[in-house]
Amino acid sequence: MSLAKSYDSSVADRSWKTRKFVADYGVYIALVILLLIGAVLTPKLYAVDTIAVVMRQASQLGIVAIGQTMVLLVAGLDLSVGGIFIMTSVVVAEVGNGRNEMVIPAIATAMALGGLVGLGNGLLVTKRRVPPFVATLGMLVLVKGATQAYTRGVPGGFVPEVLGIVNRSWSVLSVPLVLWLGFSALFIFILRGTSYGRKVYAVGSNIEAARLSGLPVDAIRISVYILGSLFAVLSGVVLTGYVGYVDRFIGSGLDLDSIAAAVVGGTAFVGGRGGLLGTIAGVLIIQILSTMVVLLGLDVEVQFIIKGLVILGAVTLYSVANVES
Repeated sequence: MSLAKSYDSSVADRSWKTRKFVADYGVYIALVILLLIGAVLTPKLYAVDTIAVVMRQASQLGIVAIGQTMVLLVAGLDLSVGGIFIMTSVVVAEVGNGRNEMVIPAIATAMALGGLVGLGNGLLVTKRRVPPFVATLGMLVLVKGATQAYTRGVPGGFVPEVLGIVNRSWSVLSVPLVLWLGFSALFIFILRGTSYGRKVYAVGSNIEAARLSGLPVDAIRISVYILGSLFAVLSGVVLTGYVGYVDRFIGSGLDLDSIAAAVVGGTAFVGGRGGLLGTIAGVLIIQILSTMVVLLGLDVEVQFIIKGLVILGAVTLYSVANVES
């Protein structure tokens, strides 16, 4: 009997280690496999120009994905970022109005408005107990509607020329890439090495236990919604500087892609598990898949199908692993 119990214990231990390995390293293995497949199917993926484009586009997604990851870590969700992209583009053009000396006030105004959107999201979720999906979806509609009403459907102003700095690049290195990796490194440190980061994970892991232990749960949740909105503004500024004009469809798809990147990277919808290293890998997987679809000459609809399958596969895989990181 003791031998049988020992055997069962050994099997259970190996199973636990396997699941933990998948939960911790699955996204990185998937990224390596995708790169190997890309080398076979689309050799152009490794051309310097292609790598530069991939990294630039990944940076635009990656910046907003930082904030989305923070929100997901406290078992939240932010759908309002799509409206923030459009609002940011309009504000930068209206306040800046083509004058380089007004670029800082323009960005500051966009940040202030974005912060208010995040504050609104946080208050709705924490004080009014509105589910994050409903609260942020409502805020998305509100922000888009307010922006549309302000511009009357015809955005005015001009984007300051100095914002074209986001188009500066050195081989595969670009300004957006520096911003993405720089802020990612900063918030990886914050999440792993500060009391604030530990509180974020504690709130996401068990909100009631965190509340009983005396943590300012509502303040922490509100703060991550504000951060999520501020990163959406930053991404909107980068996108606006990149295109050089106000676009009603700016950032289209990045809102849902940011959620996809975080989830594929191992950040759980239920909160308390995941992190920004995984999100970086998730962003690269999403962007490389999109680029491969283009290089293979496939229809854009195929891109959505593949993304959907990847998200479903990741969620299923992490659900099976079901291990606290």
